[in-house]
Amino acid sequence: MTRPNNYSGPSCLLWPVMVIVLPFRLAWELLKLIGRGIGWVLVQFGRFVLRPIGIALYYLLVKPVIWVWETLLMPPLRLLGAFLAWIGRGLWAGLAWIGRYVLRPIAIGIGWVLNILIVLPLMALWRYVLAPIGRGIAWFWENALFPVLSWAWWAAGRVLYYTLVVPLKYLVALPVRWVWTNLVRPVGRALRAVWDATFGPVFRWLNEIFSTPGR
Repeated sequence: MTRPNNYSGPSCLLWPVMVIVLPFRLAWELLKLIGRGIGWVLVQFGRFVLRPIGIALYYLLVKPVIWVWETLLMPPLRLLGAFLAWIGRGLWAGLAWIGRYVLRPIAIGIGWVLNILIVLPLMALWRYVLAPIGRGIAWFWENALFPVLSWAWWAAGRVLYYTLVVPLKYLVALPVRWVWTNLVRPVGRALRAVWDATFGPVFRWLNEIFSTPGR
């Protein structure tokens, strides 16, 4: 076995290095060779097995479906779509024409009629009748009716005070108060004092005799 070209160490170290490194190097080369073989096998399998299967499936399944879609289904669907689009454009054009030349003039006419018959009369009624009447009522209330009612309320209160309150006060309340203060209360106090001085002790004595049991 020859020495490596880049080996420059002592000769006694060459054999241990070769014994340790060479098996790993051979194993690595073997793995690389196996990997290349597996890769080549997979490439050949994909080229000669999977690719023909894919081509066959494309021509057996996908291509017929595409042909059926493009040849049998697409033309009727295109015709149906074009027909529906033509009908839609016609309906839209008809509705636009009806809206422009039928409904719009009718709406304008109805609006004009409502404006002439309802809006303008109501505005005139408000401006020339109701608003002046309201302002007149407000002015009459503020300058005439409210002062009169206020004065009448004050006068009625004064009349009631002098015709009812004052007579009741001076003809009933004050005499009754004077009679109560100067006659009834002194007479009651005198009667109570006479009672306490004469009959009161006797009744209290009798009450003690008859109310106390065992005597």
